[in-house]
Amino acid sequence: MSVQDSARDVRDFLERRCRSKNLDIPWWAPLLSAFGLVAMVTVAVLQREAAADMVAAGLVVVVPSLSIFFIPNTGEWLKNHMWVVDLLPTLAGSAWLMSQPASAFWPQHDFAPAVLVPLTLEMVVREGFRTGTLYAIASAVVMRIFASDTPSGVGVHFLLLFVGWILGLLILAQMRALRAERQARSQEHARATEAERTRIAREIHDLVGHSLSITLLHLTAARRSVAEGDDPDEAVSALTEAEAVGRRAMAEIRRTIGVLSTSGPGTAPLPGAADVVRLVEEGRSAGQTITFASSGDLTRIDAGVGLGIYRILQESLANAIRHAPGAPVSVSLAVADGVRLSVENPIVGTRRGVGEGSGLAGMAARAEQLRGRLSAGAEESMWKVDLVIPPHCLVRKALA
Repeated sequence: MSVQDSARDVRDFLERRCRSKNLDIPWWAPLLSAFGLVAMVTVAVLQREAAADMVAAGLVVVVPSLSIFFIPNTGEWLKNHMWVVDLLPTLAGSAWLMSQPASAFWPQHDFAPAVLVPLTLEMVVREGFRTGTLYAIASAVVMRIFASDTPSGVGVHFLLLFVGWILGLLILAQMRALRAERQARSQEHARATEAERTRIAREIHDLVGHSLSITLLHLTAARRSVAEGDDPDEAVSALTEAEAVGRRAMAEIRRTIGVLSTSGPGTAPLPGAADVVRLVEEGRSAGQTITFASSGDLTRIDAGVGLGIYRILQESLANAIRHAPGAPVSVSLAVADGVRLSVENPIVGTRRGVGEGSGLAGMAARAEQLRGRLSAGAEESMWKVDLVIPPHCLVRKALA
């Protein structure tokens, strides 16, 4: 195994340990903390005369603080009380070191009290505010009792301890803010994904529903022509129309998917307000009696608004064909200060109310996206769909 592979294994191991303890810190942070602690303890040991005893004291400090990244925390109690493993040993080891004055070298700068500074910082980051503050207070008490006075003064060690506690709180706050940001981003991504799925489902529903309704009318006409022994050319004509509608539906599905794709090649534009005439002609060719009236300049309608109007009319005609086959349908589209689409057909049997079924719900959702008002329901013996889009930025103004 190469040195690069070994380094990668160490990195992966430390990243897993950080994730298992819910620490949003880079993998090298615990490694750097460990090296710093070992270096400070080593200097503190070398500053003292009783080498064997001081080495033991240093190990009492270092081993528990390092083993915290190697002890498995699968148990519930150990996962929530990992601080117990190193709190008492590190404090006891530090007190043991400080009980012997520094006399070998740099006696005016004793490193033993400073060992508690990185330990306090680590405890705050790893265990939180309460446990970290408890450890800082206990460290201050140990420092006050066992630290020997030096020319630099014990107050300097208290100041360093306070700085370590503050830095731990800052890192803790940063981790929590990062965690909250990730959670918010994840929730936003989930909402955006759900909205996109709903939009795609609505597009496919409107397209397929209308195409199937028209196709079924043609197939019904062909079946009746064959069953009643009429002119076979009528059956062939009906089947040909059904095939053409199916091919157009497949082409529109491909076009819709192509528009939704971010990496695909350029595609033809989706239908708009100018295509409602073709939509009406498809219904007429299937045998549905449809009267159509339009006023105003349809080219003033923005492409996004035009697609919404097209889909709402498509669903309205599909519902009329499905629930009232053969009944006359009246369609009007007016463009003035705003846009108004009206669809009426006689009620045959029973109809569901607004909001019931994905078709009407999809129409309402589209109208809301267009900042328009949609009403769909029974009025006396007629089923009426009325869409009103007030003047806004999505309706292009006519050129002067």
